[in-house]
Amino acid sequence: MGRFEHLELGDWLPQQPEAAPESGVIDQNYYVAKADAAFADENFERALAFYSRALQYDVNLEEAWVGQLRCLIEMQELQEAIIWSNRALERFPNGAQVLAARAAAESRLGRTAPAIGYSDSAMAAKGCAAYCWISRGEVLIGVNPDNARACFAKAIELAASDWAVRSWIAKAYIVRGRYHQALEHLRVAVRLDPERFPCWYWIGKCCEALGEMEEARRAYGRALAAEPRLSIARDALHRLENSGLFSKLGSGIKRLFKRRK
Repeated sequence: MGRFEHLELGDWLPQQPEAAPESGVIDQNYYVAKADAAFADENFERALAFYSRALQYDVNLEEAWVGQLRCLIEMQELQEAIIWSNRALERFPNGAQVLAARAAAESRLGRTAPAIGYSDSAMAAKGCAAYCWISRGEVLIGVNPDNARACFAKAIELAASDWAVRSWIAKAYIVRGRYHQALEHLRVAVRLDPERFPCWYWIGKCCEALGEMEEARRAYGRALAAEPRLSIARDALHRLENSGLFSKLGSGIKRLFKRRK
């Protein structure tokens, strides 16, 4: 039995919600809002649990199914995403965003042909939103980069002021090691919302991968300024600071030996 065998039953959610909503009503809308907030912070385990709880109230809530699938994809639980997309498609055979999520999962598994097939179906379905274009672009990055950029541009056109669109385009590039393109979108994302600490963290990761260590340090620092509890940014910053210290020590030792010679 897999870890997510009973995902829709909310197995991973703490027994009590953190706080009751102002309205005093705890229902599927309450849990979707909690899930969306956790997803935006890239707390995918927590978001997954809240989407699952929302489905206890309304099992036909398509946005919660899509949310679950996107969480599983970002957690690299790709086979689980395939399993749960099959279950979602039983309920929403023409669900544009469900099909788009399946396309993204297939693409990250390296299965280009089925990814394109599911993406084609998503684009032909009603309700094709920005995420469908982001997924389409992700599928095409390694096949036709120009068309991928056109798809991302369409997603941006549909939600020009939404930092999240830029962030998820960046993630599509990051998983394929295309850090220059990812940085372009991440920098727009933090201009749109400077407090988005996951975006600052990923700017740091991209800069580090590109050898831009000072920029990486600054980005990790901005991430921590926005969210002091972000341990992955703190660990990355400490690692860079320590590597810089050792590099300086090594240079000093080399200079000392040269003088002695």
